[in-house]
Amino acid sequence: MIKLNLFSLFILALFYNPVTIFSQNDIVSADINKYDFLESNRYKIKTIEIKGNKRTKKDIILRELSIKEDETIDKNTLVNIIEEDKRKLINTNLFNEVDINIILVDNSNLSIEIILLESFYLLPSIIFELSDRNFNDWWVNFDHDFSRINYGGGFLQYNLTGRADILEFTFRRGFIRELFTSYFIPYLSKKQKGGLEAYFNLIEFDHLFYNTNDYVPIFYKSDNFLKKHLKSSLEYSHRESFYNYHYFSLEYNNIKLNDTLNFLNENYFKNHKNINGISLGYEFNRDFRDIKNYPLNGFRLNFRVRKDGIGIFKNLDKWSTKLYYSNYIPLKRNFNYSFNFSTLYSSKNLPFLFYESSDKIRGYEKYLIHGHSYFIQKNSLKKNILSTSFNRDNEKLIKRIKNIPLDIYIKIFFDNGIIWKYNNQPKNSYLNNKYQYSFGVGIDLVTLKNISLSSELSRNSLNENNLSFKLGADF
Repeated sequence: MIKLNLFSLFILALFYNPVTIFSQNDIVSADINKYDFLESNRYKIKTIEIKGNKRTKKDIILRELSIKEDETIDKNTLVNIIEEDKRKLINTNLFNEVDINIILVDNSNLSIEIILLESFYLLPSIIFELSDRNFNDWWVNFDHDFSRINYGGGFLQYNLTGRADILEFTFRRGFIRELFTSYFIPYLSKKQKGGLEAYFNLIEFDHLFYNTNDYVPIFYKSDNFLKKHLKSSLEYSHRESFYNYHYFSLEYNNIKLNDTLNFLNENYFKNHKNINGISLGYEFNRDFRDIKNYPLNGFRLNFRVRKDGIGIFKNLDKWSTKLYYSNYIPLKRNFNYSFNFSTLYSSKNLPFLFYESSDKIRGYEKYLIHGHSYFIQKNSLKKNILSTSFNRDNEKLIKRIKNIPLDIYIKIFFDNGIIWKYNNQPKNSYLNNKYQYSFGVGIDLVTLKNISLSSELSRNSLNENNLSFKLGADF
């Protein structure tokens, strides 16, 4: 579903790690000139002093640093590490501002001073979101009907105990009734390698899509519940290095279905009313992106494998594996090129309830394309045409924001791929099993916390023109 949680975005932009002292270009490149006072080739780091961490534990900050006390290092390596460590501290989402200073003690020794401004950690959340998959789905397929709105509230408590842990609670009403709570602690041991996340989710549907017609979801509304879904999970994360993560998950699902669904779609779940299932999953993530919200340099590799239905429960049987890779390449004259490919392979014979779907190809936002497997490749070439910031030193209302950065990018893109249909899908599935592509132009606005708003005009292989709006980077 597309989320238009405007109040939360506003609060997030004002208080939570808005990267207020950096523009996008400032973060990517190191300022070599400010280290000219380092005349020797090698230095010993005598001390690392941290200031401004009123809640965050010192060891959590030191965990992100590549430098250590009593380490001897050459000057050029030190300069690059300082800039890299600054980016890593920013990407923890714990601080509004990060500054790392080198203090020269003598010709062979120096000290590192880290000055931090912590974020506002308690974020209220007012939920106002469309229940549909994206803007085009809501605007075109459902005639921009404002009754298709979910609403609710909750909160996010970041850095609860000073160890980068997160507590979340939300509830929703509207097309669905949902209760969600989770707690994540990233570091369980002294070595700070392992973390644990637990969550509980209960959701009830009285509006539910039970099939598709010409790749458009068909909904049914009932006075009673159509589906109740209880999900609980434990996930262990292992941080192998600064950039490599392993995730191991154990999940329990209980799904109760109304008899009406089987009358509406005999393949919805083969006349079962109560579904129990235990799922196991593994995920590997290698992330070298410079700024996660709007990357311009680096790469990300992600691999997942999951088995739904193990042990004593026999009415759920599905497995899937996914591979995702993206690369971001800075070019000359403020140009950037990025590409991505993603692929899925999963069970071919499944009931409608457990179908996989993809709307990843731009230009096909209004289509819900189901398929047991896909291969999708995406490309974007963009140019920065404006990079500025608005100084707010004279504003007294919100003191946490000194500058509001604004970057504007124009871009061209080309996406393509193929989605293979399930064995029991209709024969007239004209978008499946065929090569599809799209191309177009767009504009991205990037501001506080590198939050981006994109507007794209595309043309797909069906010779349709599409105008779309979305929050977030291309991939």
